[in-house]
Amino acid sequence: MLGVIDACFIIDWCRYRYRGLLEKFFSTLFVHEETLEQLKSERSITYISELLAKGILRLYPWSHREEDEFLKLRSEIASNSRIPSLERPDILCLIMAKNLNATLLSENVGIHRVVEFHKEYGNVIVWTALETLENLVYKGLLNISSTNEFLRYVKEYEYDTGHIFKSSRLENSLRRLKSWLEK
Repeated sequence: MLGVIDACFIIDWCRYRYRGLLEKFFSTLFVHEETLEQLKSERSITYISELLAKGILRLYPWSHREEDEFLKLRSEIASNSRIPSLERPDILCLIMAKNLNATLLSENVGIHRVVEFHKEYGNVIVWTALETLENLVYKGLLNISSTNEFLRYVKEYEYDTGHIFKSSRLENSLRRLKSWLEK
């Protein structure tokens, strides 16, 4: 499975005790060099360096055609009041995910709004860390027999990263998992 990873996801995920599961889930992760420029902490740079060294993470070869797509999308985002402004690297990641038919790993609310409100990007799959954890269960990389066990992984993630998930999103995830466990 292909993925694209943005800076906000990297910054949190690199602090998670089970961060190695990401490389077991995705065959290849792509990153734009401008995303790498956003990383400042030693921990996030070390994590990315390890993924690059293992061949899991690859730099995306940006093209002139995609630069034109960026300029068009940036203009459309700016004119849509339902979508908060986005930094250039975040928009680049969205374009990469669309063009690769890959899952975008992002915590950015603006990215989720583009997918929700822009017809050309409506088919892009975007996972936050919560959806990533949920999909790790479906893939058998996080073994659980109850939603309480999943909740333990979520609480560990929140503790490790300081990123607290909204209760409504967590409830939706737990509902999907409960249904899956009952099959």
